[in-house]
Amino acid sequence: MEEELPNLPDGIIFDILSRLPVKPLCRFKLVSKPWLALITEPHFIKSHLTQSMKNNTNQKLIIASPTSHSVYSVDYQPPDHTIADLEVPCTSKVEIMGSCNGVILLGTGDELCLWNPSIRMYRKFSQPEYPRGEFRVYGLGYDSVSDDFKVVRILMPESNDPCDVHIFTSKLSSWKQIGDIDYSLYQEGNGAVVNGMPHWLWIRGTDGSLLVSSKMILAVDTTEEKFKEVPQPNCECWDKHIDLGFLSEWLCVVQYHQDGTDVVWVMKEYGVKESWTKLFVVPNGLCRFFMPLCHAKDGGVVMVLEAKELGIYNPKENSYACIGIPPDCVGGLMASCVESLLSPHGGNRAKRRWIWKRKR
Repeated sequence: MEEELPNLPDGIIFDILSRLPVKPLCRFKLVSKPWLALITEPHFIKSHLTQSMKNNTNQKLIIASPTSHSVYSVDYQPPDHTIADLEVPCTSKVEIMGSCNGVILLGTGDELCLWNPSIRMYRKFSQPEYPRGEFRVYGLGYDSVSDDFKVVRILMPESNDPCDVHIFTSKLSSWKQIGDIDYSLYQEGNGAVVNGMPHWLWIRGTDGSLLVSSKMILAVDTTEEKFKEVPQPNCECWDKHIDLGFLSEWLCVVQYHQDGTDVVWVMKEYGVKESWTKLFVVPNGLCRFFMPLCHAKDGGVVMVLEAKELGIYNPKENSYACIGIPPDCVGGLMASCVESLLSPHGGNRAKRRWIWKRKR
């Protein structure tokens, strides 16, 4: 007589499943109704996201080709760097405009798209009209209170007028203006997302004659839907050339010095000025401009160099190795993306919580 397998406690099953990649979890939804209820339950989805962000092996780089409509997933973990062609929910060339909690913001013309490549879910939406010729900057954030993705659009007028800021709420499927901001963007490009909020470097005022020493870090609070200032590091040459980004879960600042020796700072405790830490120094000769993206499991730091090349820098050994990417992706926009079960539609659309009770 075949021996019956012992029943595992619900908590252990929850813990095991929350550590698995998304692909098998999608298959496990077919095992039983209780497992379907568990894997689609909001608390499980958030717990799985937390585990994925701790586990570097569940993170990939998403790169869009600047010359075609191809988008690729790059597994940057050593020793093998694998590349996969992704099926994109757009028929024309796309731009990567942001990434947050496993969801990518894509842009194609006047249409935007929130896309989770892990679960192959997406939603397309239009944006409010804007004067042609005005420069646009986008950021993607996540409001953990309302369990909702929010898209920030900043319009930069050609004149010295204040920037116009709109926010798209995925749950409500609507845009709203959150007002003007009387600052000028110092660093253009997609916002650096930390704690679900996109961050940019700004210069106080819109007068072009202002000194760059007035630079500041501003984040869009996706819950309160307003700008807030984030303390900057007490580092030398703050009035020189710097870039703002993120390294894994930390806000990151790169200082470029004239001698070519560049410094990487990270804010290890968000919002605490004293937690800014000089993480490592990149010696002269590696690259003139770079931006860290994420950590590899061997301690290396994945970087994009001069917006063209992708590689891993090992601060301890002061060594650098290139990560090969498809030729049509050179110069393309990229984003770090963690595997997640979060819907790009935001939250539990059925507005109900599953209660998982395994039959004894």
